[in-house]
Amino acid sequence: MNILTVVYGILIILILAMFHELGHFFAAKLSGIGVEELSIGFGPTIYQKEAHGTVYKIGVLPILGYAKIKGMEGNFDAPDGYFKKGLWSRFFTIFAGPLMNFIVAIVLFSFVFAAFGNPFTPTTTIARATSNSPAYYAGFESGDKIIEIDGKVINQWQEVTDIIHNCNGKTLSIIVERNGNDITFSVVPQKDKITGLWLIGIYPINQRYSVLASFWEGIKWTGNTLYKMFTFIPMLFTRVGLSSIAGPIGIVALTSQAAAGGFAELIWFTAFISIALGFTNLLPIPALDGSWIALAIWEAVTRKPVPPKKQASVQGIGFVVILGLMVLVSLRDIMRLIGK
Repeated sequence: MNILTVVYGILIILILAMFHELGHFFAAKLSGIGVEELSIGFGPTIYQKEAHGTVYKIGVLPILGYAKIKGMEGNFDAPDGYFKKGLWSRFFTIFAGPLMNFIVAIVLFSFVFAAFGNPFTPTTTIARATSNSPAYYAGFESGDKIIEIDGKVINQWQEVTDIIHNCNGKTLSIIVERNGNDITFSVVPQKDKITGLWLIGIYPINQRYSVLASFWEGIKWTGNTLYKMFTFIPMLFTRVGLSSIAGPIGIVALTSQAAAGGFAELIWFTAFISIALGFTNLLPIPALDGSWIALAIWEAVTRKPVPPKKQASVQGIGFVVILGLMVLVSLRDIMRLIGK
């Protein structure tokens, strides 16, 4: 992990948090609810400007951010306060934060499918051979289509990787199609020091999509990822589930791994983190958006709203608990990094 990937990680967290808060901000404005503050980052303010009833701030700590909705924490009787608006206006204002994260994920996934293709269904055509790799020295070129390895006809890229990874270093005879002609190469794979896999240094061309098809794939991937996260909820109460949770420091460390895979993988990782941020906020835990949504649903079902002061008190306690959990998770992330 170098300084550049640390910057990438911080920017990813900050930008996604900002989109989340902008969702709350614009929804509140559309609903006629006042927004007292919109901040990028936490801690002491290094810059602020007031405009149209909102103070825009930049905090010294470049982690997350917040939109302070009028009337949620106090001043409950303000005419443009949160609790003075209708149930659906309040629901929309809260849900818009996670919704914005899901929209960002759809856009990012769609971009990857349109610009780079589907990373999970690569073709058998070579995109490039890494410099100074066995494939590079053997003479492989971009556009070569692998049709056979050691007498086995190749129909999909997974077959290529399976054969190379399990070759145990023996020389491979690879036939490719280039400009209508078949060319045979003899290649001796090298063992990767980090993964322990045998490699020859080639990467495939991914299946490309039209703009419309890419958008649909973006929606499907976002929906499928959300579904998997919901099914993971019971695991959160087990040792395995708790050990898989990462805080801001852990996310920065994971960014390093994603960045090593290239620009497309970094964008894909960012989309996943955006979904995770939106999903986490939907959990009905005090201080998270999900608790406000749960209270709104309770009011809709029972027709008996929880008094604003009680709601604010519960959210305040929840914030302290969440902050404590973030510190503990961050300490564990640091220990993991030190352990490496």
